[in-house]
Amino acid sequence: MSASLAKLSKTSQRQKRAQVARACGNCRMRRIRCDNQVPCSNCALSQTLCSNSSAPPALTLTQANQEIALLKQKVQQLEAKLQKRDTNVEKDLLTITLPASVPGNPLWGGIHFRPARSPNRLWVGPSSLYSYIQRLSSFLSAHLDQEQPAHQLLPISASDNKLLDQPVAESATSLNSPSNSTTGLYLTPLQEDFFLNHFWQTYHVSLFPILNEAHFKEHYASLWMAEGKERRPSALVDIVVAMCMQYHISTLPPDSQGTLLDGKDALVAGRWHYWRGQKLLTYELESPSIASLQCYLLCAVYLCGGSFHNMMDSTVSLAVRTAYTLGLHLDPPSSMPEADRELRRRLWWAVYLMDSKAGMKLGRPFMLNDGASMPQLPSDTLKAASTSGSTFVPIDGSTTWLSFNLYQTKLYIIVRAAYNALFATDFHLDEGQTIWDNPDALRISAEVLAPHTQFLTDWADSVPQALQLKRQQSPGLPSSQPFSTDGMRLVLEPFAPHWLQRQRVLLELTYHHQCVNLYRPAISFQCRPRPDDQAETLALRCVAHAVALSKLLHQVLQETSLLNGWHEAFYSQWNAAMTLIGFLMVYPQSSMTETAREAIVLAIAVFDIFSAGFPVAHNASKIVQGLLNQADLLAAKSSKGFSAGEGGDYSAAMLGVDELGSQQLSLHGLDLSLNLDAGLLNQALDVDFWNNVDLLWPQAPELVNPGLY
Repeated sequence: MSASLAKLSKTSQRQKRAQVARACGNCRMRRIRCDNQVPCSNCALSQTLCSNSSAPPALTLTQANQEIALLKQKVQQLEAKLQKRDTNVEKDLLTITLPASVPGNPLWGGIHFRPARSPNRLWVGPSSLYSYIQRLSSFLSAHLDQEQPAHQLLPISASDNKLLDQPVAESATSLNSPSNSTTGLYLTPLQEDFFLNHFWQTYHVSLFPILNEAHFKEHYASLWMAEGKERRPSALVDIVVAMCMQYHISTLPPDSQGTLLDGKDALVAGRWHYWRGQKLLTYELESPSIASLQCYLLCAVYLCGGSFHNMMDSTVSLAVRTAYTLGLHLDPPSSMPEADRELRRRLWWAVYLMDSKAGMKLGRPFMLNDGASMPQLPSDTLKAASTSGSTFVPIDGSTTWLSFNLYQTKLYIIVRAAYNALFATDFHLDEGQTIWDNPDALRISAEVLAPHTQFLTDWADSVPQALQLKRQQSPGLPSSQPFSTDGMRLVLEPFAPHWLQRQRVLLELTYHHQCVNLYRPAISFQCRPRPDDQAETLALRCVAHAVALSKLLHQVLQETSLLNGWHEAFYSQWNAAMTLIGFLMVYPQSSMTETAREAIVLAIAVFDIFSAGFPVAHNASKIVQGLLNQADLLAAKSSKGFSAGEGGDYSAAMLGVDELGSQQLSLHGLDLSLNLDAGLLNQALDVDFWNNVDLLWPQAPELVNPGLY
């Protein structure tokens, strides 16, 4: 009996159905039995998603606490991700609103200084030559112990040269009949025609082709009335005349420059035409046109040639806003005639080029947004050249007179990208510190620039052979490539048109000039890079390009007249010469030292050639001669055992230099003492800012020497 009950009990236990805490969702809907499988067997057979596949719900207090802790951790992780995403969005918005891709990052390296004939202090960034000269000045002040009083920075007072004051006969000259003046302020019809003819063979073909030559000549012919004795006003004609006067008169010796200068300097020749054009442009501010933009671009070139660089910068800003107002940042519609589409593209990229020049020269933010939409590059095909309004013969089967403009634009795109990369880099500097105070930051800056050197090399390789300057080949030596820095002499084709020869020279000159500017931040007066550091490699590369530029200009000016009076070439040489001077100060015993010194001597000869046309070049020659004397003195002292040492602070090398403070050196027939030479350095800032920007406007107040305050 008991055995039977036990057996029955076991049977009942075996037959007891497994209890399911909760059926899955599919089984409840189908009202079928669910098991405890994960997933359940019913869902597995039907290949449907089973709700039992998820984690089991918390059935106890301990499980519930674990679940809560897990959920809190997930919430914290999600909040951290959201915060990081918001930070990135803010950075992106900041980049769009205030782009970091500008030369002259205000966080380091910028300086304020007051140039000659200006009562105000100006800010320029670390990419500018002025910042470099200021660092050079501080270096010499420390190592020669020859601090100069403030007034010695301004050796010429503002009242000595009113270069752009108002015409004395302006009050008697009607704006609607500008040719009524016969006092020599404005040109006669024949004189205007003489200067206008220079434009098409110079600026038009060797700067940027933003005018339709045929349309311009039709417009100019339509302006004459009253039997050809009077011309209706035209701002575009006036600025073209002013540019050509500035250029052509600068090619002539002083005794041949005539009465058109009214006793002033050749760099401000045509100032009356420029001034009249500015009045006319004022009426177009509210409703600008393509002609307005053309005027702004040409005015910027005129002002840069006259060394009014702040006014140039402001004029470029007007050009940028006008270009946006006219919608030139958008590629022209296909419904527009092809000739007009190409002109609009050339105009936009001319604005881009001038914006790049102004930003790099002064170290100030670019005004065009590189991240915004832009039209495609202008074409240089035979078809584009034939519809441009000019009739220059094709250079070869695939290269035209427009190719120079295309490859010059491509060069500035590459260089500008390198500037953006360098000056947008965060070097984690302390307040008031620059990359030149920190060897690690100097190394990082060189590493940032290093990849861009290959882009520049690729650009040089892509230039059509018809636009390349050939080199003389020496027996037994490797062939010299165009745009190289090997120092081989140029082969200047004698029977090529002057405009083509000038294009070739200017394209290579621009390449070397931009390389000098791009690599110059690697030269530090405060600290020396470590041996075999990329910073020292870039410094040597910078010097190589400055040497190549000096040799190129010296040969071209000696053998041809292609660049006579070309102001941009003068400023490129000034830029290269001051860069070489700084290199000699920092590297008195480098493998490139003697080569750099020889190039400085060539630069002085270049200034002497330019000085025949405009006096500022003579001033530049004196400054560089004096600085070369100082560099020789420092090198002599260094060779007596006061060298900088490997990778050390250069200041220790210059101890005791003041003992030779009264020593006099003779170079090129110029006898200068150190006491005089120190003042010459301070004039270096005066070469590019020798004109007072405030004196452009009429009835400007007389400025006393601001250095006396």
